[in-house]
Amino acid sequence: MRNDNSRKGPFILATVSGKGGVGKSMATVNLADTLRTMGYTVAVIDADLGLSNCATLLNEQADATVAEWIRGQCSMEDLPLDSDGLTLITGASKPGLSDKDMEMLFEAMDQVIVALSEYYDFIFIDTPAGSGELSLWALDRAHLGMIMLVNEPTAISDVYRFCKYVLQIDPTYPFASIVNFADGEDEAGRIHERFNTILQYFMQQQVSYLGFIPASEQVRASIRDQVPLTRRQPRPEVIKEFDFIAHNILGKAPDLQTPGARQTVSHE
Repeated sequence: MRNDNSRKGPFILATVSGKGGVGKSMATVNLADTLRTMGYTVAVIDADLGLSNCATLLNEQADATVAEWIRGQCSMEDLPLDSDGLTLITGASKPGLSDKDMEMLFEAMDQVIVALSEYYDFIFIDTPAGSGELSLWALDRAHLGMIMLVNEPTAISDVYRFCKYVLQIDPTYPFASIVNFADGEDEAGRIHERFNTILQYFMQQQVSYLGFIPASEQVRASIRDQVPLTRRQPRPEVIKEFDFIAHNILGKAPDLQTPGARQTVSHE
């Protein structure tokens, strides 16, 4: 099901969840920007059609979208939006795409990934909540599925069903969890272990742990002010948790241990 980890190209991550409102877009934007500040080239594809929030979190406006491109209203070159060195491509700014548009959209999104792959170390795909076609498309293209976990029974139940569906198709799919809205490292660890206990009991599966995002006023202020944590001054204390997660992501991308490493490899 998933992308070929052996090829020399960008490391692609799909941020997924069983339900909305668990901080998927916030985590995507801040982790992508954290890697950017570490010297990597990073692009974000906002695939949450019509409910796209990545541009809002960056205090930007997407002037061109993939949906507009396939309708002939803009060119592919118009799609990338540069936000202080972080590239954002938005799938659609309005809901309600027709069946014909959706058929063309998947092909267009694949073309976007091919185009980005020449220039970027990391590509993040922010997906809609649940196991719809776009979420499965993103996982199929990604090297890692980042599960957003929160300490809420319905959210854990929903994401379990999502993972179960994917793991029944591909039992080796590489998922890893990020615990959001945690009161601390101990609570985050318990939430992750509880989820793994469920997976182990019902499916004999486990997912790895990337880290946690605290239930922090600094995070809430970042969302409210539409400024990523990496760009706030003074540097907020909570950013250390995003640094921790970013380093764990790097541990899963062996060709990208240092900025520019992939480009060096590709020219051998």
